[in-house]
Amino acid sequence: MKSLWNTILDGLTYKDLAGKRQLRVYAIVTSLILLLLLMVGGMAGLNHFLLMRMVQATPEVVFIPTETYSPVETEIPATETTEPEASSGCPTDSSKWSFTPTMISETYQVIQPACVYQGLEKTMAWALAVRQGYSRAEATELLGFSEMPLRQIETVTIPKNANELIDVPVSFIPPHPEFREWRLNERGEEAVTYALRGCFETSSIKGNRREVWGGEYPVICMVVEDAENTQILYSLYGHLYTSPATPMRSFLLFGYSGDGQWVWLGTQTQPKLEIIHTGEIASDRLTVATLYDSQPWNAGWLRTTYHLEMQPLPENWQTMTSEDEKQYILTVLSGSAQ
Repeated sequence: MKSLWNTILDGLTYKDLAGKRQLRVYAIVTSLILLLLLMVGGMAGLNHFLLMRMVQATPEVVFIPTETYSPVETEIPATETTEPEASSGCPTDSSKWSFTPTMISETYQVIQPACVYQGLEKTMAWALAVRQGYSRAEATELLGFSEMPLRQIETVTIPKNANELIDVPVSFIPPHPEFREWRLNERGEEAVTYALRGCFETSSIKGNRREVWGGEYPVICMVVEDAENTQILYSLYGHLYTSPATPMRSFLLFGYSGDGQWVWLGTQTQPKLEIIHTGEIASDRLTVATLYDSQPWNAGWLRTTYHLEMQPLPENWQTMTSEDEKQYILTVLSGSAQ
């Protein structure tokens, strides 16, 4: 063993004229290379940690606890059914889709094939349009819906984690067909962006039984809404009201209703996060959407994909701050006036 150690030592060092051992040149170069590799590896690990900490900022960990929903058991059909397909060839039977966890979540998953998202994108186009001055009725007609793609419900059951369900309260936008709104930044431009945050099946397989806990929607997707507007203009029957606004991030839920159609189930009442650093929010939005084989949906995307521009703003809209106008709009929306 001593002889082996001396051999290694002689290979890495030499004795100078004074009899002291000195590192050979190649040993010094090798040591520097190893040190550089360790530094690069350390920086890569740190960047990965920071990225994971950013993209894991999903609402899963901040849900307000409520009662766990009791699953309803149904038998798994023993016979196979013919797979229905849309005209594009994309499967519309959600039982034929595959769900894959991502590096940031086991419960909010990626759907394959990716063509499934096309139906969701059409509903996202509707959501964008009604934030850009289109009435609910106009957006519904222009995008080819037979009715508004939204439902008015009080709670939605979602997974809190891999083993627990939770009912979350949701709010919904005013469904009045003639109501209009513009979400605008300080320059009077569109300021709302949506991005996918993952999807999940609303049933679980236990043994040879399927437990259904999501009601009539076999799949639900979570979408983040980054409303970076500082002003909101409301319009109804010629009455206008402009209100200041705080940029906020909200979390929306969309349910699959079959035949390639998705409906907006509501916006979670919590959490709602104030947007302070728009650059970080944009980076997070793009990173997470990419993980889910998707992309952010904004005014530019709506313009390119569906050829819908923001509706023209009324003249002097910034000055429309009358409380009487506000009260009229609220009264009509509440159904107390016509």
